[in-house]
Amino acid sequence: MPERLTKRKGYWHFVRRVPPEFASVDPRGIVKQSTKIRVADDRSGIRAGRIADQLNIDLEASWRAAAGQGTRDSIVALEEARQRAQALQLTYRPVDDVAKEALAEILRRIDALAVGDRRHDPATAAATLGGVELPEIMLSGLFDEFEIAKKTTIAKMSPGQFKKWKNGKKRAIELLVTVIGDKAITRLTRDDALKYTDHWTERVVDGEVLAATANRNLTHITGMLSAVSKRHRLNLDRVFAGARLEGDKSRPRPPFSPWWIVNRILAAGALETMNDEERAVVMVMINTGARPSEVINLRRKHIVLDGPIPFIRVRPDDRVLKTAFSDRDIPLVGVSLEAMRQFPDGFPHYRDKGDTLSAAVNAYFSDHGLRETEAHTLYSLRHGFKDRLRSVETPDELKDELMGHDTKKPKYGDGHGLDLKRKYIQLIALAPGMQVAAPLELVAATG
Repeated sequence: MPERLTKRKGYWHFVRRVPPEFASVDPRGIVKQSTKIRVADDRSGIRAGRIADQLNIDLEASWRAAAGQGTRDSIVALEEARQRAQALQLTYRPVDDVAKEALAEILRRIDALAVGDRRHDPATAAATLGGVELPEIMLSGLFDEFEIAKKTTIAKMSPGQFKKWKNGKKRAIELLVTVIGDKAITRLTRDDALKYTDHWTERVVDGEVLAATANRNLTHITGMLSAVSKRHRLNLDRVFAGARLEGDKSRPRPPFSPWWIVNRILAAGALETMNDEERAVVMVMINTGARPSEVINLRRKHIVLDGPIPFIRVRPDDRVLKTAFSDRDIPLVGVSLEAMRQFPDGFPHYRDKGDTLSAAVNAYFSDHGLRETEAHTLYSLRHGFKDRLRSVETPDELKDELMGHDTKKPKYGDGHGLDLKRKYIQLIALAPGMQVAAPLELVAATG
């Protein structure tokens, strides 16, 4: 059953205890609200879970709004002013902007206000002539506003995905506040942006982080400012424009060589003390090239083992896939098929816990000498699979489809069939004990 759902009188209900920090603004103790989805129509609670996610977002927004009422009241007042102006076929603008309009437009506003008793209504007068000030959203409240702006996107995420999505953005804001102080987003200046950039520049120069890390944080900040500015029509200055740092984009993940996979990872006893699910995920990745998150989130209905060509279906399943092209079918052969047969229901222990799985496997690889170099990680199995596809001259379109890569081209039809996919995977499939040429650097090192 999805989190925070309960059955009541044939319907799914959202239930959540009020957190201690909001007890002063919400005395209910426990919040209960119907999703209006009948249990009979949604046995697994999947649809109701999506509704519950949206209810949860709105509930948290209301708690935070009540805890900081001033900003929320000004935002609500501005929205009401915009709606009222729109009803009068006007565009709401702050009073300073109204004063800069052409005379004909100003007169149109005055004429709209002069109808009936409109001029005696303060709300209508403010909406017509720009009497509602823009809200002062503080940096400390930026994520809350961004979360509201993105609630339809968030509703498609799994809890694990949302946590990861949220944490990076909140850390970026917390650091920005540390560097320049908490201030209204409408008061951000170019100097503020340069101070933030200088902070990251020093860390990159000192070797603490890569430029890619700094730029990822800058992207978080600019993305949030842009979304909130668009939502509230704040027309913010793009003070962070051109602030990205030059330098290494990222540390590339090197591929595991076929020799290393066969003679080290698939060697007898190499993975003997590894957790069963972890070991199976490693095996599935070797001959499928699937992302770790794709493997651990497989459900029984998408693991097809009894057909003429066993395969796995990579589908969203209440998660957001990395790209639309990630939705694909991958045949199972060799050690990958054997591993999947051991877990026909998937991997419940690691479901929606991709970071936990990767950390556990990478630690095991390090402790048991299974990293080809210090830069190799679990994900390197996927890169090794791609390199092997290249080595047998797999057509680019088929290679991209097997990898689930975004080709930047429209996606037509159902793609290549399982027969053709299996043909190429069988050409590159690795198995224990098979003869594989050693990498040139290893040959050179051993003479």
